[in-house]
Amino acid sequence: MAAASKNARAGSAKQKFFCSCGGEIKMKTLFEGGKLKNMAECEKCKRTERRPSDFK
Repeated sequence: MAAASKNARAGSAKQKFFCSCGGEIKMKTLFEGGKLKNMAECEKCKRTERRPSDFK
C-alpha cells in the first residue's frame, strides 16, 4: 500500500506573521496595470510590503 503524499497529509498549520507594531500581517491580492500583485499588509498600522518577511 502506498504512503500518502506530503500534500495529502492532514494537520498542516498556517504560519502567522506579526509586524513590529504588534499587528497581524495578512496577504492581499491587488490587480494593477493588468497584473495581479500579492501584497502583505499589517492590519494595525496599514504598512504594506511585498512579502511578510520584509516587515522585520
